[in-house]
Amino acid sequence: WAGGGGGGGGATYIFRQKDGIFEPLLIAAGGGGKAYLKAQDSSLDDVPLEQFENSTAVPGVSGRTGAAGGGGGWQDESLLPQAGKSLLEGGEGGQACPQALAKLQWTTSGGFGGGGGACTSGGGGGGYRGKSAGG
Repeated sequence: WAGGGGGGGGATYIFRQKDGIFEPLLIAAGGGGKAYLKAQDSSLDDVPLEQFENSTAVPGVSGRTGAAGGGGGWQDESLLPQAGKSLLEGGEGGQACPQALAKLQWTTSGGFGGGGGACTSGGGGGGYRGKSAGG
């Protein structure tokens, strides 16, 4: 099974160009896409609370597992079609996962501003990921 999730919302960027270089002033991250839930009539009390991994040592999987794509940030790069593009790459939303396209023609892309493409889970919202001073 694949499909049913929503694409991630794109981020809103306010920036300026100074000496030919784009400089972010304000970035409002987009919301993540809603995941597909089979039993729509169940109450929210029946749904377990989300558990988040808070470790930078865990690698991201944006699009590499056939899952929904992560959101694009200011200048990060990904060659994966599910991942949203960074603003400096054009801010295009990511594509839906290949399984959803093949089985259901589920073509829910991420929003402009780098929203991630959907699968059964929702795509990640676009936003600012930043980059270390060393590169």
